[in-house]
Parts: sequence; structure tokens; C-alpha cells
Amino acid sequence: MTNKEKCIFLPILGKTNVGKSTLFNKLIKKKISITSKKKNTTKNNIFGIDTDKKNNIQYIYIDTPGFNKIINFKKYINYYINIPIKYFNFNKIKIIILVIEINIDFYEIQLIKNLKKIKILVFINKIDKIKKKILLLPFIKKIQKNKNIYAIFFTSKKEKLNINIIKKYFKKFLKKKKFIYKKHIKTDCDTKFVLKEIIREKIIRLTGDEIPYTTKIIINSIIKNNKSQNIIASIIVKKKQHIPILIGSKGKKIKKIIKLSQISSFKYFNKKTNFKIKIKNS
Repeated sequence: MTNKEKCIFLPILGKTNVGKSTLFNKLIKKKISITSKKKNTTKNNIFGIDTDKKNNIQYIYIDTPGFNKIINFKKYINYYINIPIKYFNFNKIKIIILVIEINIDFYEIQLIKNLKKIKILVFINKIDKIKKKILLLPFIKKIQKNKNIYAIFFTSKKEKLNINIIKKYFKKFLKKKKFIYKKHIKTDCDTKFVLKEIIREKIIRLTGDEIPYTTKIIINSIIKNNKSQNIIASIIVKKKQHIPILIGSKGKKIKKIIKLSQISSFKYFNKKTNFKIKIKNS
């Protein structure tokens, strides 16, 4: 370790299906957190790491599960921000990222107020869907009434982020600390978790509401060599009628799930990945 090393934790909060995972993947410059139009796609905190070797800074982003309603704000903040950070013996969070859309609701406003001394970097997402851009000005003024709003960015799914500009806003919140993760690490998620998430994403995208997002995936075995890896996995469904939906006519659906999973796995692991997937009823 050098005494120049610095770290920062950056939780990403927001409602379900607001675009947190897409932003998360852009910030770490690698697709780790799965994305879909279906609500509650992210089920657990996912850590993504971006290490700036040149400036000796490690940015640790946390993709949190989305919320619809929050009954107990203190409990929510403690569970998704304070507890994960305490595990790393890190000081309290001083800045978070909040992803919203222009139709901000009561629960988002209350979350902002409950964060109190924590500075908030707001990303207004899906602005490409706003036909009357003139509506943005009064909306921004409304948000800026909250004293803990630190900065506001605009983004959309297709828009490229200037991450270097965003990082400038984090400078005063950096803490001198030995890097928590090795410099090449992009996530604390293990291989099995990544593979399960890849398969789960394809199921969600190809079946929509026909298959519950809570469908369980098990990685039974991973056999690796220098050039490829062979995966045997199981999809566990709660109802027998879900099995033919996943298989599809003449097996077309499961074949497509496998094909798309292989493409995503190659992009992530940079090696050929062969899948054998069984579908079972729990």
C-alpha cells in the first residue's frame, strides 16, 4: 500500500425499474448488474469496483434493490447503506447517488429528506422520453430546495456518460485508505453468482411476466480450461406449467436462453462458455 491510496463507497438508490443497474454498469465500465424492464430485477446489493490506477483511487459502487414504498426510512437506510459499509470498517457514507425520473413521488422526496447530512448526486434518467424539455426547469428548482442535493445530472439508456466529469464531484469525499479490492477486480460477486445473474436476465427478458422473477437458478458445475468453460445449470420453477413456457415450441425458448447466455458470458469472462441447462419443478 502507498499512503496515496484513496477509497470511496457510492450506494446507488432509487425506485424499481428506474435505471439504477444501467447506470451502475456504465460507471464501472462493465456489465455486472442485470437489466430489464421488469420490476425488482436486482434482488440484493451488488458491489462494482472501478480502480483508477493512475490517480490511486478506488470507486466502489453499490447497486441496491429498488423500492416502491418505504415504510421505515431509517431501517431502509441502515440496511442498504450503513450495514454494508460497516463491514468494511469504513466511515459513514457522506454521499450517495439517487436515480429518479421526472415524475418524482412522495417516497423519493421523503428519502431525500431522511438522508439529511448525506450529500446526494441526482441522476434524472430517461430524459429522452420527456417531450417538453421546458418541464425540466421547474422540476430541477423543486429538487434543489433540498439542501443536501449536491449536483444533478441528466441521462438516458442510450446516452454516454462522461464519467471523468462525474468523478470530479467525488473528490472531497475520498478517504485515505488502503484499496479494499485488488486493482483488477470489477465485482465482489463470484463466478457462480455472475453466471446465475446472466441466465436470470435472459429468462426475465424472454418470458416477461409469464415466469416469476424469483425463479431459482443453480449452477451445478463449472469445468474450466484456458480457452473455455462448460456450465451445467438448473432452473427451478415453482409450478409445472412454467416448464413448457421456458422450453418453448420445439425447445426454441430454452435454446435462445442458452445462446444469449453464452454471448453475455463471453463478453464478461472473455472466453467461450458452453451451457447445459435443465428445468425442474421444485
